Amino acid sequence: MPPSQTESYLLDYHRRLAGVTSRWLANSPVLSGGSRFSSTYDLLADAVPADPGPRRVLDLACGDGYLLERVARRGLPGTSLVGIDMSADELSLAKARLGATATLVQGRAQALPFDAATFDVVLSHLALMLMDEGERVLAELRRVSKPGGRLAVIVGGTPVPGGAVALFKDLMKPLIAAEPAPPLSLGDRRFRAEAGLRELFGAGFQDVSVEALEVIDDGPPERAWEFLSATYDADQLPAATRAALERSFLAEARSLAHDGGNVACRWGMYRVLATIP
Repeated sequence: MPPSQTESYLLDYHRRLAGVTSRWLANSPVLSGGSRFSSTYDLLADAVPADPGPRRVLDLACGDGYLLERVARRGLPGTSLVGIDMSADELSLAKARLGATATLVQGRAQALPFDAATFDVVLSHLALMLMDEGERVLAELRRVSKPGGRLAVIVGGTPVPGGAVALFKDLMKPLIAAEPAPPLSLGDRRFRAEAGLRELFGAGFQDVSVEALEVIDDGPPERAWEFLSATYDADQLPAATRAALERSFLAEARSLAHDGGNVACRWGMYRVLATIP
C-alpha cells in the first residue's frame, strides 16, 4: 500500500531531520502532578514493570531508538525489546544506537506485522497524534497485546500559556491563514485533548488514566526558535514566511526573557496509561 499524503510528508521530514525528537527532548525535564521527572522518555521507560520476565516490549514509532535504549538501561531480566517505525532513516539511527539490543522492524502502525497477543507492554512517544486512522491503530495495539498487558503513551497537547511556545503559535496562525493552502493536518485532533483521549481509549481499554504534563525547555530565544521552527506546521511554511516568522518571534520573545536572557519554553503533553482487556 503506497503511503498517504500525510505519511509521505512525515517520511520526508524524518529523512531530513532524523533523530530530531530525542535531540530536543532527551534532556528536557517534565512536571507531572507536582513532581519533576528527568524526561518524557524516562516516564515511559519506567512504565515497564520491574518484576522478573519474560516480557516483550514494543515501541510503536520508535524513531532513532532512544526510548528503547532507556528501557534497556534499566537492565530488566527477561525483557526483549522490539521497535517499529515506517521511516528507514530513523531505523538506521536506531540500529546504530541499539545494535543487537532490540529487534527493529519497518512497518505501519495501521497494519502491525506481529501475531495477536505478542507483547506484554506497548510504549509510544509523541507519535499517535500524528497517525492516519487513529482508531485503527488503537485496534492494532489491542490485537498485538496480551490480555492484561500494559500500554503507556505520550502525545502532544496544547501550548502552556505565557511562554515561547504560546507566542510562536499565536504568531504563526495569521501567517498560516494567509497561505494559499493550509499545511497538512496531521492525525486525529482527539489525541491532543484530554476529553478526546478518554473517548478514544475508553472504547477498548481498561484502567485508563490521562495525565497532563509540562515539558521544560527554557533557554535563549534563539534556541527556542531553533526548536520551534522544526515543528511540523512551521516546517511546511515557505522559506519567506518562515523568515518573517523568525524575525517576529525573536523580537517578541526577547521581551519575555528572564534569568539571564532565557525565555520559558514549555510544552503541554499528555501521558496515557491503560490495560489491555
